[in-house]
Amino acid sequence: MLHTVLIVVLTAALAGAVVSFGLAGLRQSRRTVALARAAHEEGMLFSAEDLFDVPVRYGGFILTRCGHSQRANNITYGRMGGLPVRAFDFRYEIGHGTRRVSRHYGVIVVETAAVLPPLTMWNRDDADYAPLAARHCEGQAGSWCYQGDAAMARAAAAACEGLGASAVSLQTRGSALMLCSPQPRKGYGGNWRQIAGLLKAMGQAAAPDAAADRREGDVETPAEKC
Repeated sequence: MLHTVLIVVLTAALAGAVVSFGLAGLRQSRRTVALARAAHEEGMLFSAEDLFDVPVRYGGFILTRCGHSQRANNITYGRMGGLPVRAFDFRYEIGHGTRRVSRHYGVIVVETAAVLPPLTMWNRDDADYAPLAARHCEGQAGSWCYQGDAAMARAAAAACEGLGASAVSLQTRGSALMLCSPQPRKGYGGNWRQIAGLLKAMGQAAAPDAAADRREGDVETPAEKC
């Protein structure tokens, strides 16, 4: 009797696992089709597989260094306002065995034409899972804990409020801007139309410093007079 009960329980557990994996695969397939359609409508290219080796290419960003078993897929790519843009689903894992937890993000990377001042802003709605490197907080700007220039953080916070994504966080590194949002459910088109405004706001916030640098560069030193 006990043997029969054990077999029934194990069979039910196995069936439940198979159904769960099947549903997850179906959801992923539907998302891939929806993102491919959205990319076409936006005049962008799409690949279900990672053509760019995202974990390596963007390995300098906080998000892509998190955890282990990092993986990107559903890559939308092209140009927006003349700038290279890539959007993708990103996943990494924390822990091992029965304590393993997967984290999923929707990510957009814009490669700009100029070097951006260093800035990291992590949304408080995702604070429980924030990477360790993002938890050091130099200040608060709206819904974000930030590290970097205060004026730029405030300008970015005001622009990000209109992105419409859930708990969006951002980081600049060199000439690239990365936006990430946990548990992505939709495509990226709505965000793309707002990113130009975000870049403009950040550029305007950085302009006074750039102007000061130019003024300092215009002052002749004795060596330059020679």
